[in-house]
Amino acid sequence: MAALALGVLAALPAAQAQTDADREFREAVARCEAQLDRSTRYVVVDAARMRSLPRADGGAVTSVPIGAEVQVQCQLGDWVRATSERPNPSVGWIRADLLGPRAPTAASLEQDYRRAAGAERRTIAERAIALRPFARDSHQLLIDALQADGDGAAARAAIERRERMTAPKVERLAGEPRLLFGVDHGYLTAIARIDGRGRYAEAATGDATYPVWRGFHFYRNGAGDGLVQVIERGEEVGLGLEAKVRHPPATERDDKLAGLASNEPLGAGAARVEAKLSSDERRAVERELRALLTGKRLDRAAIDKALRPYDEEQRAGLRAHAVVLAGGQRLLVATADAAVPLKRPDQADSVLDAVLVLEASGKQYRKVGDIARETGGDMVETHAFHDALDLDGDGEAELIFRLHQYEGSSYQIWTRQSDQWKPVYAGGYTGA
Repeated sequence: MAALALGVLAALPAAQAQTDADREFREAVARCEAQLDRSTRYVVVDAARMRSLPRADGGAVTSVPIGAEVQVQCQLGDWVRATSERPNPSVGWIRADLLGPRAPTAASLEQDYRRAAGAERRTIAERAIALRPFARDSHQLLIDALQADGDGAAARAAIERRERMTAPKVERLAGEPRLLFGVDHGYLTAIARIDGRGRYAEAATGDATYPVWRGFHFYRNGAGDGLVQVIERGEEVGLGLEAKVRHPPATERDDKLAGLASNEPLGAGAARVEAKLSSDERRAVERELRALLTGKRLDRAAIDKALRPYDEEQRAGLRAHAVVLAGGQRLLVATADAAVPLKRPDQADSVLDAVLVLEASGKQYRKVGDIARETGGDMVETHAFHDALDLDGDGEAELIFRLHQYEGSSYQIWTRQSDQWKPVYAGGYTGA
């Protein structure tokens, strides 16, 4: 009983503090609404912390970047209540002296820099870097200020930072296994650990895998395509073990950016992926898929719909690619999603997910891999061909698919075994 009483007493101050904070929040919002003074202002410092209460120790809501527009509702003392769309839609309190009537520009910051001296120059240079983090001239302002002050160690660190941010290089961290990553909508996620020839395992990565400014080899369409660089860690954007990346020379995340990445160069057996098939190849794909779906007792109307060109909104239809392997062998890789007709009113919606791999030789086609299975509900999984890369260094590319699920997706790796293509690994789930 004594221990219980002590626990109750210990909880009282925390509960009271929460009650006081709630009251303070309501009172501050009421005062704001009673004296609205709307205006548009801009963050003029590296980043402005938005807080839940108008005081320095108020809970942090988000960090609004330099140059971001904020819509001010009112001002109470040294604080304004405002909304901002960057980095995400948020409302809270920002110190008024961190905002200005105009957004800073590279030109305006350079003018301020020329008029300033000493520590103030360093501050303005840091703002220039925050505004344009991948511009070498922004970094040069800080380097010049540090060298003018005789701070050689800090200048050398600033030069290293400039090179890391503006001329990224790929590195494999000490003790880190060989890793494969997926890039989707400009986000990077670990897919698999490559232990050896043809062996894959779930990638048990931690925060250390995604340090800001780290570079990774980037691949798409069966070949290398430069690199991607981490620009924001996952936990800072609420994503867990994921990270925002850019594809230089882009200066920010591109929501259309998709592909594969690795922490060391992949093998020389990469393939070439073509999105266009000949008319004869397309007929062969449709013929084999029709036979595959018919074997699953799907009616003709559903099959006809499944073989239509893929519809992004409906997330159904046929997608086909030609994959030219390193030795010249041509594969046709196709996926199709067909809605399964309901047999009774209370039946859950389901989809027939089909994958087909054909080996092409002239106008001869041989089936060397397939899947046809019904999937739906919370366990829905539908294939989409993603790329073909030599992951294990054996001179032959693997086929990589994305498995679209109800609230996320994962990846699947196929390899050739006894002249047939089969899935050997699935992992790298991302989503809710």
